[in-house]
Amino acid sequence: VKDNLRVMRACRTPLAFTARLLPHGARRTAHRGNVPRSSVRTVVMASTSTTTLVTPKWVKDNLADIHVVDASWHMPALKRSAVDEFKAKRIPGAKFFDIDGVSDGANPAPHMLPSTQGMRAALNALGLIDDRAVVLYDNDGMFSVARAWWMFRVFGRDNVFVLDGGAPAYEAAGFTMELDGDVAAVDASAQACQDAMKGEKGSDFRGEREFLVKSMDDVIKNIDASTFQVVDARGQARFRGEAAEPRAGVRSGHIPGSRNVFFGDLLNSNKTFKTKDEIRAIFVSNGVDLSGDKPIVCSCGTGVTACILALALDTIGNPNAAVYDGSWSEYGADEGAPIAVGEA
Repeated sequence: VKDNLRVMRACRTPLAFTARLLPHGARRTAHRGNVPRSSVRTVVMASTSTTTLVTPKWVKDNLADIHVVDASWHMPALKRSAVDEFKAKRIPGAKFFDIDGVSDGANPAPHMLPSTQGMRAALNALGLIDDRAVVLYDNDGMFSVARAWWMFRVFGRDNVFVLDGGAPAYEAAGFTMELDGDVAAVDASAQACQDAMKGEKGSDFRGEREFLVKSMDDVIKNIDASTFQVVDARGQARFRGEAAEPRAGVRSGHIPGSRNVFFGDLLNSNKTFKTKDEIRAIFVSNGVDLSGDKPIVCSCGTGVTACILALALDTIGNPNAAVYDGSWSEYGADEGAPIAVGEA
């Protein structure tokens, strides 16, 4: 294990995994459940507010000990193929996780959460069922990867990390990418999920951590109850109802009472996250209460960039922000759902 790794709270790491990465003399202490910070020389632990994001150097130094997963997905209008891009270039040893294919295909809303059985099958198909840490990335830097991170958390996986800045940051750091060649089972996660879900009835799947997932019914009831804050990640023009939605049949506007924090405002030009102080200031300036007294639910267009908000909140000490899975593509398409326009 390299000595230049950052120290993180290993007490929540799966025990066998923690012991494997500790200096030899510290292993007996780890098995007693008491790992001194001075002995820990690696970053492998449950996702917490200060540890989720990892650097390109950390990924490069630990490729032999982690699972690396490309979770790229692109908006249909861009006409880009995440699969073709993965085949052409990827971080060495990476596997491909399809957020669109690992979903509830029977739901009309895009890439809605699959059942627990479907998600388990997808992870098993990629060999992600052991206790090694998983590092997720995408080809945009910070986009669909946040959705994959949230999905892993919803289904009970803790030692999951996100490469800040994604594949572009890894290349910019001077590290070699794997090019072309044979890439086995690129569609394995999607196919396994869909096979496992054949014959399943129902929808509105919430995984193993239901507190991280909200439905349209939850959101509508909250308009009057106001038990949680809804924060919308879409751009201001869409939020205010001044711009048409990209999906046909979806009205313009926002959920009454919601706040607007455009996900792009949280990122630097290279798609890495801004500093924690900057992130806090952006949320607060847009009327979001970060005290912890009132839970936060993130929304967006299709449940992807909402997860960027959830990941940003995780980095500043609010790790339990939920996501409205259907988001505006579901809500705005329902003629019976109340909407608001204008400023928050």
